[in-house]
Parts: sequence; structure tokens; C-alpha cells
Amino acid sequence: MRVALHPSTCMLIWIMLAIFLQQAQGGEAAGVGLFLLCAGALVRQRWLRLMRRALLLLLTLFLVFAYGIPGATGGLPGSEGVQEAGLHVLRLVVLLGSLAWLLTVLEISALMGGIWFLLRPLRRLGVPLDRSVVRLVLTLEMLEDQPVRRSWREWQTEWRVSGEGSVPKGLRVRLSLPHWHWRDGFVLFLAALLMGGIAWHGSF
Repeated sequence: MRVALHPSTCMLIWIMLAIFLQQAQGGEAAGVGLFLLCAGALVRQRWLRLMRRALLLLLTLFLVFAYGIPGATGGLPGSEGVQEAGLHVLRLVVLLGSLAWLLTVLEISALMGGIWFLLRPLRRLGVPLDRSVVRLVLTLEMLEDQPVRRSWREWQTEWRVSGEGSVPKGLRVRLSLPHWHWRDGFVLFLAALLMGGIAWHGSF
């Protein structure tokens, strides 16, 4: 599944959605989640893999918020704590779904091109942008290809031993970076208008 948008447009939409989800209520987050469920089988499969990898994080997040709000009795969290914990877990689950969508609609070359395009102003500050972008995308690719049931220490050890934590000298990478089109600005405007409108309406 590919979209006829500039890679940076897809990434900006994802960033806006991530910011929106931080303040979204349960119904709003659930609505975004339902939309992502309809985005295709590939998105749902990748979403499920990301959730399996983040299962411990989701459980920890739930417990922290459930017991972090006063009201627990008899060792059990209060209803307010459970509701708040459920909302934060839902937000994170939907955020993982949006990340699954982003990684599905963008090929690796397009993903690198989008990151490079957005971070291009940092080159004036002396940031080694080319190598940093390649290293970041290679890390994302390796994380997705690794078996689910592995500890962080095992992954980190293999990363260091194999030398994959550095970008080989002479490595050539092709970036997919089409021209910016008027529809990219229009889609960004609509996305910002929609999310801003929902957030504004929800504040009342």
C-alpha cells in the first residue's frame, strides 16, 4: 500500500497525529483506531507485531496510572485510576497503529528521504545528517526484523558484535524524494484543520 504524497507529508501527518493523541479523549482515540483498522491488512499485521513488542510497556503503563491515582482499596486500583490508565494505554496503542501505517505506506528509501527532507536545516549546524538518517532507518529495520521474544540486552549485544551499529564506509543509499506537490500542502492543511477542530471541540 503506497500513497501519492511526498514522504515528508506522511511524516508530518504522523507527527500531528501523535501530538493530537496526547490530548485525545477515549472516543476520539478510538475513532482514529477504527480508521487505522480499515487501512488494510498489512497495516493491521504490522500493528499487531508492534503491540506484541510493546506488551510489557503497555502493562507497565497501565499499572503506573492505575495505582498512581488515589482511590485504591484492598490492593485494587480505583475506578478513576483504571479509567485514566485505560485511556493512556489506548492512546499508546493507537499511536503504534499510526506508526504501523507510516511504515507501511512508505518504503525504506522514501522513509529515509522524508526524514532527510525534514531534518535538512540541521546540516547548517554541522549535524552529520546523511549518516544519522541511514543509521536511524537501519535501526528501525533491524528492530522490526528481530524475533519478538528477545531481551534488549541480547539485541544490544548482537548489534555491537555484528558491527551493524555503524554505517559502513562507502555505503551508497538511494533516497526516494519526489517533488513537493500542491496536494501535499492541501492534505496537510486538511489534516491540521480536522485534528485542530476535534481538539478544540473536545476542550469544551
